Amino acid sequence: MGVETLSAFLICLLAITIATAYYRIPPFPVLFGSAIVFGLLAGLPYDTIIASASAGAGRIFSILGVAVFGGSIIATSLDSGKGIARILSDLRTVSSRPGLHAGLSGWILAVPFMCAITPFLVLAPLIPGFSADPKAAGRLFSLIAVGSVLSFVLIAPAPVMAALMQILSIEPSLNQITLPLSLILLVAIIAVLGRGIRMDVRGDEGGISSRFAAWTPVCLPAIIITAGFLLPGIDAIEIMPVALLTGAGVSVWLIAPSLRRDAVSRGTKHAGVIIFDLCGAGAFGGVIAASTFPADAAGLLETIVPLAAIPFILAALIQTAQGSRVVTAIIAAEIIAETAIPDILPAAPLILMIAAGTMVISYVSDPFFWLVNRTAGQSVIETVKTFTLPLAAAGCVVAFVSVLLI
Repeated sequence: MGVETLSAFLICLLAITIATAYYRIPPFPVLFGSAIVFGLLAGLPYDTIIASASAGAGRIFSILGVAVFGGSIIATSLDSGKGIARILSDLRTVSSRPGLHAGLSGWILAVPFMCAITPFLVLAPLIPGFSADPKAAGRLFSLIAVGSVLSFVLIAPAPVMAALMQILSIEPSLNQITLPLSLILLVAIIAVLGRGIRMDVRGDEGGISSRFAAWTPVCLPAIIITAGFLLPGIDAIEIMPVALLTGAGVSVWLIAPSLRRDAVSRGTKHAGVIIFDLCGAGAFGGVIAASTFPADAAGLLETIVPLAAIPFILAALIQTAQGSRVVTAIIAAEIIAETAIPDILPAAPLILMIAAGTMVISYVSDPFFWLVNRTAGQSVIETVKTFTLPLAAAGCVVAFVSVLLI
């Protein structure tokens, strides 16, 4: 690998890690600034750097911008209208196991919310209604987070899979594999972390929304996207913004008129933060792709590890450095797309390898790690045991499945 691009990449990853994890600087200025710094260190002309960064950011906005906005509106509308409480209440009628409620609710909500952390934020206040035992409640917090990540990473149209499919030009039929795989992994983790937790506290279910108002905004986008996948002449990824906007409109319409303005306002602000961060990742990935880094990276890793492991290792390294799974997926996909790997590896295992790499290191650079840690009141070791290690195991299983598909 060329020393110039290697040094530039490592310097930028270190800078991103320090700026986001230690100084708590928001990701967008860090990522966009890193794109410019990388380009300069890699010897790219300034006009190429700006053009590549702008094109990368614009590409990600065109893929995810409208969908993320719709998902955020759904989240805030359900939160304002007590729809989340209704969903959890309905889950109680299916099973009396709190671990199943926690994990499954995070898994269900991550895709329509288009975010892994948002389901955790809206579900966490309800956990005291499941268990009065602080340690048991800590495991339930982790199960929400793990369920949310599994869905967010492995199922389209959530941003990770959507970005991978668009950047690598792959159709979304992978859901036939990833949806049951994510559920199997979730059930296995629930069986371990949720063991022995009893429903010993009942929350107040007064004032919660109707079942129709709670479930329709969650199910409608999935129905529209599924129809787009099944009907000829309709692209399931292209219909994604329509599906999420439809869900958002219905979710706002189904809550009380007095709540609508606040729900839309909060959802718009939340979406803006997420979209800017994603566009920052797109800018960084765009500049990297415009340099010689992709070819250099592939050439170096081919001499060290098997070809099939390159996407997994590259994604794991990027995830370790900066913590965001969507950022990892975008940057890794942009790099891989500029190499010969997509022509050699089948589409399904290639995407699964990158997705697996986004899960194996969920530690100090991952903001979700600290959110779970602080919310649950756990020690760092406890959060590693209940959040980091289960996701690492899930990532390894996904990587193993991808090898079987080659």
